Amino acid sequence: MNAGEFDWKHADPKKGATSAVMHALKYLVLPLAVVMIGLVALSRAEGPQAFRTILQDMQFLVIVFGIVLTVLGFFRGAYPKGSYSRLTFAMAVSVLAIVFAFSLLLGGRVQEVFSDEIFELDLEMLFALYFVGATFKVFMQLGEFVDHRRAWLEGSDLTVPRVPEDPKEHRWFHDFRLRYGSLYQGLKLSRSTLIGYVILPVALIIILKAGLSDLNAQEVEEMISRLDGIFTFMLVLGLPMTILAFFKGFYPRGSFSRLAPALVMVLISLYWIWILAMEGRFALDTIEDISISIDYSGILMLILLGSALWLVYYVLELVVYRREWKEGGFRKDLHERKKKERPKRPEDKPAVDEGAKELEAKPVTDEKPSAGEGPAPPQESISP
Repeated sequence: MNAGEFDWKHADPKKGATSAVMHALKYLVLPLAVVMIGLVALSRAEGPQAFRTILQDMQFLVIVFGIVLTVLGFFRGAYPKGSYSRLTFAMAVSVLAIVFAFSLLLGGRVQEVFSDEIFELDLEMLFALYFVGATFKVFMQLGEFVDHRRAWLEGSDLTVPRVPEDPKEHRWFHDFRLRYGSLYQGLKLSRSTLIGYVILPVALIIILKAGLSDLNAQEVEEMISRLDGIFTFMLVLGLPMTILAFFKGFYPRGSFSRLAPALVMVLISLYWIWILAMEGRFALDTIEDISISIDYSGILMLILLGSALWLVYYVLELVVYRREWKEGGFRKDLHERKKKERPKRPEDKPAVDEGAKELEAKPVTDEKPSAGEGPAPPQESISP
């Protein structure tokens, strides 16, 4: 690690201030607002007062962790991508955010109060789901560093292969070369896919099962059994989707290496929607002579048809971006199209020619040479 990269001359205070505001909203303002709303609601209503002590302890944690994360977020945003300084502060933010979320469980106190006052809910399992998604955030910082390292050292955000390639000699199977990919974009899309297709549905299933189990009714056993089946399908379909999403985000637009996983993801997502929507039929036996049955298969088919249009979208994406990507030097898709220069260092300044210094130091005369003569020599000044 180069300690010189922590020098403040490489930082941009404006970007740091913007990053600090975003971190403050995420880790301080919004959580604190939720806690304050909860405290106000408990003070004006006759509710479970055991939550009041819990929220007061959370309020202290939110203030402490929120301020620290805001400060770290400032330095993370101030330093440029690809530098060890940004990587250090970014990793600190990602790891501390996990510690912050775990501390909000208050050593199991929230679990106990929630179980006593509302219903039995496995908060540790919900935290485990959050931990998986947050771990991806840690690896994303490493991916960002790897993607931008060479670009920052060379003074440009344009990242192209070191060896120039002739677009005419490029074949479609060459698109799968690893040097075209972006680790950050791959991990980012993989994380969002994991959250949308696995973490959030599984968390919702856990909450629904906990609420239905608290009813202690035989009529809901079939529903709980069905939720268990959906839980398994979420894992079986969501994990391959997460892997495919990495390669879809890893490779740039206009490449067959991006098109292939994108098309497979759309096909899997159609089946995922079909299973999650319970095949368009919902039935629940409540009492011996009363049952609830809903058939929404028509609406579900319209949703599937609309989702299938993504197949056309990705084919058109390949057609539109392919020529631009090939003629642009097969660069990575870093979502930074414009060329930007990093802050210059003292060693980046060009050397000044000593002869040029001497010429600049000589006095300049206003006399012009006569016709046919060469340039007039510089006149020496004579003191009176």
